Amino acid sequence: MLTSMVDIYSATHAAHAVLAEGAAVKEHSGINPPLNGAIVLGVLLVLLFVTTRLNKDR
Repeated sequence: MLTSMVDIYSATHAAHAVLAEGAAVKEHSGINPPLNGAIVLGVLLVLLFVTTRLNKDR
């Protein structure tokens, strides 16, 4: 049983080493964080306005 556990560990280690070598990902432009924050803030302010102005319970 111990040899099979060593074999599993060895195979797992070898697979991890192969995957780690190919893990170098090039940088991509992605989302502009200030623009993303401004859009989210705008959406939240619109939701706040809608919630406070159109509240039927007042």
